[in-house]
Amino acid sequence: MKKLFTFNRIDQPLRISALAISIISHLISILLFSLYYTNLEIGHYFLWQFYAFALASIILSSMLFFMHETGTQIIFIFLRYLLLFLIGYPLGNYIGIELILYSSLIIETSFYLSSPGNIIVQSIIFFLFMLSQGEVSAWQKNIERVSIHDLTAAAVYSLIIIVISIMLKRYSNSCTEKTKRIRHLDSAITQLTDANIGFQSYVKTLEIQTLIEERKRVSREIHDTVGYVLTNIIMMMEAAILLSDEKKLKRPALRSTARDQAQKGLAETRAALRHLRNENIVKPYGINMIEELVSVFQAATGIDIKVEYGNLSGFTNDRIDAIIFRTIQEGMTNAFRHGMATIISINFWITEETLRVSIHDNGIGSKEIVDGIGVAGMRERILGIGGTLDIRNVDDGFKIDVEIPLE
Repeated sequence: MKKLFTFNRIDQPLRISALAISIISHLISILLFSLYYTNLEIGHYFLWQFYAFALASIILSSMLFFMHETGTQIIFIFLRYLLLFLIGYPLGNYIGIELILYSSLIIETSFYLSSPGNIIVQSIIFFLFMLSQGEVSAWQKNIERVSIHDLTAAAVYSLIIIVISIMLKRYSNSCTEKTKRIRHLDSAITQLTDANIGFQSYVKTLEIQTLIEERKRVSREIHDTVGYVLTNIIMMMEAAILLSDEKKLKRPALRSTARDQAQKGLAETRAALRHLRNENIVKPYGINMIEELVSVFQAATGIDIKVEYGNLSGFTNDRIDAIIFRTIQEGMTNAFRHGMATIISINFWITEETLRVSIHDNGIGSKEIVDGIGVAGMRERILGIGGTLDIRNVDDGFKIDVEIPLE
């Protein structure tokens, strides 16, 4: 029941249009009845009842405008049809007034209920409307039934109204969906811009902090090597200068020791410089690389991303590292941009020397799966190492499955 009649809030202009059409239809019906009732055999008997039923129908239509719960809307729609039946029954073969009110009810049903619920309700009301056009008796008078010609014309007219109203509803939903996507993309651009500015600031701060830390480290190296040695040499040179003539024989020994200290300091300085020159910059790889990618993307977009590494302990080589990195990056980006996903699940598992990776999101999927530049590049990289790539829509979103041989 919920899936058939799930409420989908339509654009306010469409709701206002449905209410306006209903009120205008009622006013036209009242005007036509006021002009025509004298020609009806039971017109004088039915006068005030007609006005009462028409007023009640307008009230129900106005209340329906403010209803947003599907079950309540359906009840009010069938109450409207009941009043329509009570209005049309004594009119007999004069179907014009009844058809005007019926058309407004069909439009309201299309605009207020979502597909396929609106189609189901319209079909039920259509058959009830057609079946009610038989020979009737009111105020002890037999009233002629609607002619086959008029009934056929009414059926065709009704079907046209149904088709047009459903098409308008779908067009409105399409426009609403596109508007949501535009707003989502605008929000994404804003978030990514803010994140990019934040990352730039972070990188700049990190560079300055790294430079400061490196300077501190270099100063410690200089202090521990050159500073210490120079201090010793200065002390020994001062001692040699201050030696008296009686102890001048010790001067050669002090000079020799100072020379040894200078050579030792030079060797330590060179060793420290070689260490600084050859020191490698540590960069993330394997699982740490994935963690950093996911963390940055989650902070930038606000998407809830869950990663399960299963029995994975690490990757095989830099090439697989790069392929997995680009695959996850492309999968998350597409889930955010095109699928409008809010949750992404990434799972790893190794079986029989094969690394299996799945990226599953809860987005809207893709009506037509076409390999764009990003997906084509992803497929080429995976096929280039003998792997496989499967991209498909699933019941609850979109899924990417990757298999990579680890031999």
